Amino acid sequence: MNLWSLVKDIILTGTGVALIVSQMLNATPSDALLVTGLALTVPSIAGHAKALLSGPSVSEAGEQSPTTSPEQRSSRSSGE
Repeated sequence: MNLWSLVKDIILTGTGVALIVSQMLNATPSDALLVTGLALTVPSIAGHAKALLSGPSVSEAGEQSPTTSPEQRSSRSSGE
């Protein structure tokens, strides 16, 4: 993991969430601080959403095991 990913995921997102929560708990929330909090969380959320929506890569798809093993399939067909 490179330094920018670490900064983006922890510091920027954490600061943004802290700003949003502090304004939610405040009796008179500041629009500017809410927008700033949202702006700080967007880069990380966008990166995670892109990773989730893109699906598994070719190498990951090849490593997945089938839901039933060949032995299970043959025992099912012979038992019928």
